[in-house]
Amino acid sequence: MLAPEKIPPVAETELLARYVVQSSQFRSSDQTVKPDLFVPHPYQELSVTRHLQATEAEIWAVGHEVASGRTLYGRADIVARDCTVDALRVVEKPLPSNPNHADIEGWPLQKQDQKAIALKLAASASKLIRPPSVS
Repeated sequence: MLAPEKIPPVAETELLARYVVQSSQFRSSDQTVKPDLFVPHPYQELSVTRHLQATEAEIWAVGHEVASGRTLYGRADIVARDCTVDALRVVEKPLPSNPNHADIEGWPLQKQDQKAIALKLAASASKLIRPPSVS
């Protein structure tokens, strides 16, 4: 994970993780993620986790914390450059428990406009990546 006292700006080539905590956010038939995974409504920012300097174990630990009692179905990864649709930008927003936290900001206010952008993000994201099984 990143050192909390030394957080660099998000580079356009960075990989970001968006955690899937609802079964309605992906298609079980082909494991593609649905646009709803990327809709910030009712918020004005969308939370993601940077892969930068994080191990797979650390990325999954954050996912389990995000799920917090809910099922963690997995995550979808997306390159930061693909999140700069329209006025969107990815901004580092470290949290005490997750120095790799970032927000996708600059969303339009109307939900239908957010959905149109979310459609583009979902098309650029990876298929669902399942968490490692716990033995």
